[in-house]
Amino acid sequence: MDKDGRVVNESALRRAVFKGGIDSKIRKEVWSFLFGLYPFSSTRREREALAAENEARYQALKMRWKDLMQTFRPPVEPDLPESIPLYLRECQSHNNHDQTNDERNQLSVAAAEQDVSQVGEDQLVFLNLTAKLHAHRQPVDMGKICSSIRVIDKDVPRTDRSQVYFEGKGNQNLLVLRDILITYSAYHQDVGYVQGMNDILSRFLIVLGSEAEAYWCFVNYMETVKRDFLDDGMLDKIKHVRLLLRKMDEHLYNHFEAHGMGDMLFVHRWLVLTFKREFPFEDALTMFEIISSQHLELSSMEAERERERQRAKELERDGGEFHVQVVDMNTNYSFEVFVCLAVLKEYRNELLKCSEVSSVYNTIHSLSMKMDLNIILMRAEELFFKYCRKSVEDCFQVVDIETMS
Repeated sequence: MDKDGRVVNESALRRAVFKGGIDSKIRKEVWSFLFGLYPFSSTRREREALAAENEARYQALKMRWKDLMQTFRPPVEPDLPESIPLYLRECQSHNNHDQTNDERNQLSVAAAEQDVSQVGEDQLVFLNLTAKLHAHRQPVDMGKICSSIRVIDKDVPRTDRSQVYFEGKGNQNLLVLRDILITYSAYHQDVGYVQGMNDILSRFLIVLGSEAEAYWCFVNYMETVKRDFLDDGMLDKIKHVRLLLRKMDEHLYNHFEAHGMGDMLFVHRWLVLTFKREFPFEDALTMFEIISSQHLELSSMEAERERERQRAKELERDGGEFHVQVVDMNTNYSFEVFVCLAVLKEYRNELLKCSEVSSVYNTIHSLSMKMDLNIILMRAEELFFKYCRKSVEDCFQVVDIETMS
């Protein structure tokens, strides 16, 4: 950072994250930039103002749906009896007296006090007023909110209970997780709530330790991946894995096709949870931030440099003759698709022994918590650059064939 707190070189920061992940001591600070809580070019003073604004906006959004829930009476469905989930009763029983929503979330309050200490009282009043006006202008469908809450209340109790942050009965952080998920679903009704979002959000809460900061980082992240939570979007992502496998390992691809496993739906969990269930928690965080660094994508300068090097080799091999550059590269292959391919290639021999879908799922399930993070990441990077080179080689082969014909 420079003397005012601006990140001097965003590209270098992303490259550093990609090459080694983030030290736990600075993870919270780096994530606030990586996931869009603050612009890389913002100063410390600007971030103080943004923090106060983010806190006010989140609290206003949350309080609006909570107030609406007080008066809304959803129609009773016979197969969905109205009851309070057990974990909510446990959390509420740990409160010795009636508390407001803000009091219940001590972490959020502490963050809010720290944020607003840097702004004047008049400015704070203005922030709260504009935040409430903004919240009341947002369209809200209470029926959809109630549908989301039913699913959220099934998923929240199962979220990372082995982690200290969420372990034990009456854990108040479960209520924070629930509030953020409901708030997101209330104001993003094109997606609502989909199973798996709880596992993504829990990372932000554990790392950031702030309700408002976790909410806004989650919102920003979901903007980049929300299509993956819709059926068509996830099927497209799986299709990219299939296409890349066919290009890079046709034998394994044909094996899956021949045994009725060509849809490759078994990679769904890897993609939707960014390999969270495949590695220990700390390794999974590293995988998540490396993929989120967006340093190595097919539209990046790193990919173009590799293709340029390969073009030079091909021209030298052909005696320097001029070739028309034919672009044959699918930029939809994000780095996580190469990570999927790396896992398939690393355990290729075991997968080739599988002759039915159930055996593939059993094999993949057996790999959970046993894979070496560094090996998978190095292989994914190698495959990425190999694909860049192969796309150039294929282009030259196409031109050569056309010239000969």
